[in-house]
Amino acid sequence: MSVVAIAAAAVGASEAALRLILGQLLGYPLMLLYRQKIASQQTTVQHLYFFLTGLLAGWWVIGGDVKHSLYAIMTTYMILVVAGGTFTSVVVSFVFNFGYLLVGYYFTESEGYDICWTMPHCVLSLRLIGLTFDCYDGERGKRDGAETLSKDQQKSAIEETPSLLEMLSHCFFIGGYFVGPQIQMKKYREFVSPTYQESLPGSPLPYGFKRLGLGLCYMVVHVVGSMYLPADWPASDSFYNSWLLTKMVFLPIWCRFILAKYIFAWLIAEGVCVISGLSFNGVKEGGFIDWKGCANVKVGRLESSTKFGHVIESFNINTNNWVAVYVYKRLKFMGSRTISQVTTLIFLAVWHGLHSGYYLTFFNEFLTVKVEREFLAIWSRSAKVEKWLEDPQIVLACKILGWCWVFFILPHCFISFALLTYNKILPAYFSTYFFMYVLFFTWPLWKGAVKDFLGGPKKEKEEKRPPGSSNMEKIEETVEESGDIPIKEDIQEKEDTHEKEEDIQEKEDIHEKNENISMEFDLIKGHEIDPELEKDLTEDAESKEDKKDV
Repeated sequence: MSVVAIAAAAVGASEAALRLILGQLLGYPLMLLYRQKIASQQTTVQHLYFFLTGLLAGWWVIGGDVKHSLYAIMTTYMILVVAGGTFTSVVVSFVFNFGYLLVGYYFTESEGYDICWTMPHCVLSLRLIGLTFDCYDGERGKRDGAETLSKDQQKSAIEETPSLLEMLSHCFFIGGYFVGPQIQMKKYREFVSPTYQESLPGSPLPYGFKRLGLGLCYMVVHVVGSMYLPADWPASDSFYNSWLLTKMVFLPIWCRFILAKYIFAWLIAEGVCVISGLSFNGVKEGGFIDWKGCANVKVGRLESSTKFGHVIESFNINTNNWVAVYVYKRLKFMGSRTISQVTTLIFLAVWHGLHSGYYLTFFNEFLTVKVEREFLAIWSRSAKVEKWLEDPQIVLACKILGWCWVFFILPHCFISFALLTYNKILPAYFSTYFFMYVLFFTWPLWKGAVKDFLGGPKKEKEEKRPPGSSNMEKIEETVEESGDIPIKEDIQEKEDTHEKEEDIQEKEDIHEKNENISMEFDLIKGHEIDPELEKDLTEDAESKEDKKDV
């Protein structure tokens, strides 16, 4: 028995899990050595360093199965060499890399979470697909002009096909190989320049080690918490035999213990990227140096969430950003934001794996956000609420209630993600009397009573207030972390067409339509809507409004 296996048994973990943690932690001394000896060397030397160190770390963690990463990288390179930056290369790369991943899932998946070659490969598949999109955008921009590309595409487009060594270095970079984040080739090329480190306005080490320390704290929370409430607790006899009230109280705590595992992994990986200097994201107002370019979780926002929109925008944000740029925004040709959203969520579910729990989880997300937004639309338009929120104590009470809403409902959405298989999921939900689904599916029945209690929509003239004065803005101040991008309020969603009231039929101004667009968009991506996408959708909204007036 290996030393790692003995250590894993001593702490109650699997050998594969401990190897993954140690492999990721290996990135810290490797990045310190890089900064000291390699960063000022020629680009080729840096590429060789990142390729070889990442390859060896991958071999130590997943063994000979690291060959699957090499197969995917070399095949994608051949696709780019033969087809170049064309639409054909995008299609072939997408089919090959996504298909390779799904075949891997088919042959390796068990009834639990599998730490094997498919884990880094799911990250790699997105990176390679994104790379072919970037080459396609670069060729299109060179042929038709940069103005034909969106703002996101201009940031990532590359005109020259990368070399095989570049791709190997980019994909095996230890800060993003195992669990992400996604790193665009254009940014990576800047990073491996011999003068890049000298151009940084300060040292990334303090912030990088802070992320490491915070990640280790979450690891302790997960390890200790799992001793009392393990990951499969909702599928255990102990859970089935507990009182309903006991389940409702302990499920949120169980959920936090499970989420701590993901937060820990992302923070450790982010710290490696920060120390390398790759995560530098510019200097903000007041001279603040932003090192959050490779962040995959906003810890402050996640822990203080008062609505599920906050959870979406703060959890796995790097992957959500990738999906928004390379999938969601490229589905505009479908002509329907709803179809684009559903297609994107299905893509995310399939990318996670073949277990039914993934698909149910994303359905839960869609259902939860839909009900929440319909409630917030009523809340934000209520004159009664406007008056209530003049009292600071009521504002504080609303924040507390919002936090409780997320804290107690989130674990019901998450049960399917943790248990994965239907033979475990269904008994767990049955044991809670399908509480969440009863709550959401009966919402149309008591939605009217909520509207009657809070009061109908305010007149248009009452709603034309300066920015920052909406009801929800008043109860969500100071929630965001320092340096985070402000999130547009997404609470102006139009009422259901089945509830046509006289005030609803008055046409809304374009500002309100923009808020609706932003609200629908951040179901997929928690950041501000892309200006060009907003412009396109706004013009469409204005065109429909003109037809209505005629």
